[in-house]
Amino acid sequence: MPKIPLFYGLLILLLSLSVSFPAAAADKENCLMCHKYRQLGRIDEKGRKISYFVSENIYNKTVHRNVPCRDCHTYITKLPHDPVTEEVNCSNECHIKPPFSQENFSHKKIVEAYNKSVHGIKSDDPPDVKQAKPYCKYCHQNPLFMKVDEKYIAGKTLLRCLNCHEREGVTKAYTHITHRLGHKTSRSPQEVVQLCSKNCHENVEMMKKFKVSKNTLEAVETYNESIHGKAVALGSEEAADCLSCHATHLIHDVQKKDDPESTINPKNLIRTCKQCHTKVNKHFIQIDVHSNVEKNLLLHMINIGLTFALYGTFIGLVGLMLFETYGRKKDGIKWMLKKGTTWRGLSRRIPKD
Repeated sequence: MPKIPLFYGLLILLLSLSVSFPAAAADKENCLMCHKYRQLGRIDEKGRKISYFVSENIYNKTVHRNVPCRDCHTYITKLPHDPVTEEVNCSNECHIKPPFSQENFSHKKIVEAYNKSVHGIKSDDPPDVKQAKPYCKYCHQNPLFMKVDEKYIAGKTLLRCLNCHEREGVTKAYTHITHRLGHKTSRSPQEVVQLCSKNCHENVEMMKKFKVSKNTLEAVETYNESIHGKAVALGSEEAADCLSCHATHLIHDVQKKDDPESTINPKNLIRTCKQCHTKVNKHFIQIDVHSNVEKNLLLHMINIGLTFALYGTFIGLVGLMLFETYGRKKDGIKWMLKKGTTWRGLSRRIPKD
């Protein structure tokens, strides 16, 4: 048997220990003993491949990385466990205590708001509607933990916190709180529009299952043509996306327009618009932000007039510039960029003394 030098033996031992630390932290019940295998899965009755593989490296970077598996999969009471027939209940209370709290963490308040919203599954919903409605995992795919570059963090403020608190914990808590104070959601406006509109509400066939009104379909269709939609498409982080107007700070409480609690109910519109606009009155809220210009003759004519004014101004300025250039060249003035001016020489029309 070949001999292994002591140095290399210690190096191999240290590398083995360093690899095993994350597994111990993320999987105390050793669920990865089975779920670490990439080929673990089955083919269901419809021929779809269902994978049970869990990537430890990816999971350790997600927002749920500190949550033990059975905090969500509570129906598992023995190992090896029976076939899973239940969905994860996201309102379960887990064994994580958030900073500055004595209660275990739970999404219960969010789930309650979701259940009351238009997206929540109701007891009288037909089976196809229940299946089509977005559940938690439709929008939230255990996202990777993102380091937030938060401009609100003040170094001097944190230094005072460190007098009593540990650096890592208090920095994360401070970043999380200040980020939430400045932003309604962690997603960018572009991501929100992509998720709500392009991934779901633009699907007219699916929307027919929910019997949505023509105005609702039209609102989705015309958002990209609105001032908000164009600003978001150009990369604005401040312009209104779907959640800016259709949900409160709870994010998940989207309601129909005729619901008194809806943010777009006529009685609540002033408060909703004031989130961004300072001067809001009863006339301001009458502006149709999802108007279909093609179907409104007055708006259509105004749109044509403004388009002519825009292109007319631009073409007129270019034409004036070309006309002036032609005239100066004809007079013998040379075009040359030098010392802040582009024209050199005297006009032929100026008499020489």
